[in-house]
Amino acid sequence: MASSSSLDGLYRPRSALARALYEKQRNDRRLQEYDHSEWYRVDKNRISPELQEKFIQLDPDEETREFLSASIEKSTWVWTQIWYLLAKAILKHFWSVTDINGWLSRGSMFVLSEAQARTLLNKPESPSGVAAGAAGALVDVGAGDGEVSRRFAHLFGTKYATEISASMRKALVSKGFTVLDTDDWWRGQRFECVSMLNLLDRCSKPKTMLQQARTAISPGGTLLLALVLPYKPYVEVTPDHKPEERLPIQGANFEEQVTAFVDFMRKELSFELRSWTRAPYLCEGDFSQAYYWLDDSVFVFTPTAIPSES
Repeated sequence: MASSSSLDGLYRPRSALARALYEKQRNDRRLQEYDHSEWYRVDKNRISPELQEKFIQLDPDEETREFLSASIEKSTWVWTQIWYLLAKAILKHFWSVTDINGWLSRGSMFVLSEAQARTLLNKPESPSGVAAGAAGALVDVGAGDGEVSRRFAHLFGTKYATEISASMRKALVSKGFTVLDTDDWWRGQRFECVSMLNLLDRCSKPKTMLQQARTAISPGGTLLLALVLPYKPYVEVTPDHKPEERLPIQGANFEEQVTAFVDFMRKELSFELRSWTRAPYLCEGDFSQAYYWLDDSVFVFTPTAIPSES
């Protein structure tokens, strides 16, 4: 019998399950051939000298590869994937996609490994292997199930989170996060690091969220922010899925949109860029493909003095 690679365009499985498995095999083969270093590259000829200087080149490291390997393995669990499909088909009439994923414990994400976060945040590891400077508080706003920030949250002394999904909040508590109120998290308490990872294009009022973050950052603290580019906001909880506030991000390519966003953060919100990179926003896959990704821009900002505050 001929190999499946020799049958592309000719072989047509008859059953729905066989067709799905065949398409998954083809998609996963393409993933194996993909150069993962492409996820982290930018065209430096398209950015200013300042952005070039503050850009940190990352590469797929061991923790990234472990996430990909686990996603590949999980996608081969045929009966588990069938269960996910059936459950989602029923529950989507009652719950949001976020709640469904939280209940099913699926759809976990990955942005930065511990080592990559250390590099961006300038938190080197001590000779003993213990996190250097593991003090202060981190709050992950819109944390989902906490898998993204879990990888570097221990770099801080205390970890908090906010999340509107009830099923995701339960997952956060199980990972040791203290869950704060989604409306008042920024009032009173101050944090060494406010983390907003892939939140701004999924919330209704991103400018308001950034203003709240600025208020909540302690002196000398940072804002760790990830944003998928190109900028295409989609809000799950609004009737038309459009945000009430739209960020002024323009540009024909990744680099131009990075420039526009950094300019907005500096001029309108008084955030100074400390470091930034490009990384994949990875998500574990399903019956169709072992994993998925979007292009993430990841920034570390520090608040600067507003003239009226000086």
